[in-house]
Amino acid sequence: MILSYARVSTLGQDKDGATSLAEQTRRNKAIADLRGAPAIDFVKFVDRGVSGTIPLARRPAGREMLAAAGTGDVIVANKMDRLFRSASDALTIAEQLKTRGIELVLIDMGLEPVTSNGTAKLFFGMLACVAEFERERIAERTADGRRAKIEKQGHIGGDAPYGYAVEGRGREAVLVPVEHEQEIVRRARALSERYRPAQVARLLNESGCRSRTSSPFYVYQVERMVSGRGCGNGVG
Repeated sequence: MILSYARVSTLGQDKDGATSLAEQTRRNKAIADLRGAPAIDFVKFVDRGVSGTIPLARRPAGREMLAAAGTGDVIVANKMDRLFRSASDALTIAEQLKTRGIELVLIDMGLEPVTSNGTAKLFFGMLACVAEFERERIAERTADGRRAKIEKQGHIGGDAPYGYAVEGRGREAVLVPVEHEQEIVRRARALSERYRPAQVARLLNESGCRSRTSSPFYVYQVERMVSGRGCGNGVG
């Protein structure tokens, strides 16, 4: 059998284009056709909205595919990062599949199994390391972008932390102070210089201060206000 695997991390990726599930599956089917596999021997496995950081065996379709694969079968995916989360993960699973008599074809590397010979295995290992490096660089750039936006009072998503409101949408969204909430934050920080968080929460509640949802303040909310992290999810 030819086991076709396709994955997208977000539903937004599943649109017309090279990363869509339909296009990934179409390319995998082309490999099956080249191998002369009948339609009945082409089985599709699709993980929609599943992060590549999750091991293949822990993804719904990935787990099902690994359980279904047997000696003589071929697993086909468009690219290495559709299947694996790291270079070591790629090399380990590829060897495990080879031991089970299962071939692995990654279309971006060619039409032959990645462990079919020494040259292919070497090339596969090099690409695995490059893919892992690229993934780490993307993660670093994303983290840097989030930090920069936070420093500029930009909003990175979700509800505004206590003390702020969101203005604008998407990339233009920014956090703006809400004065009556900011006053409570300042009061909490002043009290925290003398009292513990539990006592601060009690004093705020006794004075009539309430969260954004009109509920009493809890200790964890006071701790976040004092630390400058808001109250999380706008619960405040």
